[in-house]
Amino acid sequence: MNIFDELGKIYNEIDNKYASIEVQARLRGHHKKEAEYSRKRQLNDQAYFLFMFTRFEGRVRDISDSLINSKVTNLVDWKINRAWDIINKQKSNDSLHFMNRVALLTPKGQFDHNLIKQYYDQRNNIGHGGSFTIAISIPTVVADMKRLNKDLKG
Repeated sequence: MNIFDELGKIYNEIDNKYASIEVQARLRGHHKKEAEYSRKRQLNDQAYFLFMFTRFEGRVRDISDSLINSKVTNLVDWKINRAWDIINKQKSNDSLHFMNRVALLTPKGQFDHNLIKQYYDQRNNIGHGGSFTIAISIPTVVADMKRLNKDLKG
């Protein structure tokens, strides 16, 4: 079982429990309790989304680092190698932006690149005190992260 499967399973256990309590509160007319559990579910969604995205970020970093190292080591044409050397320096001083790393691994403007950008924007918004700006389904995020984790190659 990979980390995304594990997180998805734990997320579902918690979300199902909170959803059940929320529905029971709604049926009983306990509006404060219903709102409390609705809020807990929202925060749980954000927490699990961020946790999954950080694991995905690590995977992108690892794959892009391997690609960069391979290019710097194996390319002999100085014109091409120079560009990879510049990227390598950015990697080494940790100034290579996440979406530039993604651009090394996926065609810009294509579905996977756009999906990662969309999730990255949500990650930044939540990570800086906001909330989701688009509808997010954690089971869908789990499926996307599993697929992207498997499909990304340097």
